[in-house]
Amino acid sequence: MGFYDSQVQSRLWRPEASTGEIRTVTVRDADELAPHCDAWHALAWNAPQRLGTLLPAWADAGFRHGPEPGERWLCIFAYEGSRLIGVLPLISGAHPLLGYARPVLRTCDRHVLIEKIVLAPDRAHVALSTLLGEARRQVPDHLGIDLIGLRSGSPVLKALEQGVEGYRAHPGSRVLNSFLDVRGDFEAYLSTLGQMRKNLRRYRRKLESRGSVQVEIKRSGYADEAFLDEFLRLEASGWKGRGGTAILQNDNSHAYHRTLVRNLAGSGCLEWYAMRVDGHLVAARFVVRCGSALILPKIAFDEDYADCRPGMLLTGELYKDAFARPEIEEVNPMSSAEAHRFWHMPQDEYTTVHLVRDSAIPVTFQLSRVKLRSFYREHVRPRIPEVVREAQRRLRRRGELRPRRASESRNVQTTNDRRDED
Repeated sequence: MGFYDSQVQSRLWRPEASTGEIRTVTVRDADELAPHCDAWHALAWNAPQRLGTLLPAWADAGFRHGPEPGERWLCIFAYEGSRLIGVLPLISGAHPLLGYARPVLRTCDRHVLIEKIVLAPDRAHVALSTLLGEARRQVPDHLGIDLIGLRSGSPVLKALEQGVEGYRAHPGSRVLNSFLDVRGDFEAYLSTLGQMRKNLRRYRRKLESRGSVQVEIKRSGYADEAFLDEFLRLEASGWKGRGGTAILQNDNSHAYHRTLVRNLAGSGCLEWYAMRVDGHLVAARFVVRCGSALILPKIAFDEDYADCRPGMLLTGELYKDAFARPEIEEVNPMSSAEAHRFWHMPQDEYTTVHLVRDSAIPVTFQLSRVKLRSFYREHVRPRIPEVVREAQRRLRRRGELRPRRASESRNVQTTNDRRDED
């Protein structure tokens, strides 16, 4: 597979643009990441992308539970003197035709498709060049590297503009994910959302008619793994549980999220937001703090309360709290959802870049594959009739694979009330 035998390897570099000696360290054992984690955490915490996926706590969970069966991972660090200037986490996967003999490397695991490369902005190009050079030596037979989900303005994108030796860069898919700038006044923000303030008050009164409402916010020092089980049970009680996609229904996903939550709690980056009615959990958010941003990977709510919109109410409480925290500048759900429109959330572009080795076999077997997917995405998919797209969307939403509607929630509540009366 082209991997060296030892678990940790070091190499010295003296690139022309360097102000000092650059040292690379390659790690393939999760327990060997520890000596680098403090510097890695600081580099990720201050990164301009403001993404929790850059944190070593997230990468560690991906290394332990993210590779598919048969895949292997490695993580390359670049130090300029004693300063960490770059981290390149990689998973080595099989090429569909050539298998593991000529692998394709990628920067993300199966659980999240958002940027994980961390570069010091002032040394981005030299750091990326050094990391890619070491990747070629550590996995000499790889065909290319997929740099997945690079946020607009990422130092990685800026470094790629200057070119990288030994690869041809080809743009891949682009997705738009929502975010919210929370610098300012929450009440002023609400005033731009039409009827949102009125709706929040109406749904809050409706929820209060069901019992005493409590909002819980747990941050560093108080947020821990203990709440995870309750969160996962709530998620599994709804449409994801009916559809078989809840975290609790997949052993690998369960292990991944448990490791992730434990790691984040240990590094002080975990936060929980919850809403209860008479002590019963009706909505919860799993939140990650990274620098000046709050990342929102997961939300769960009790569909028996859907007519009270507990998810919307809890989101409102979270945004209100974020606006009140001077250290927080952005909230980022790392996704694009219909509900984000109600909050007037702008969007930012996340781009995948395919680096293909500049030699005959990679160009023949990998670049052609990349270009074929690009042709489909740019020329075929836009020409698919809307009626066909809508049929596909309906097929994906068929049966129970959707959240319960408010009217269905009311019917369930009426039935439960009758049972209580009986």
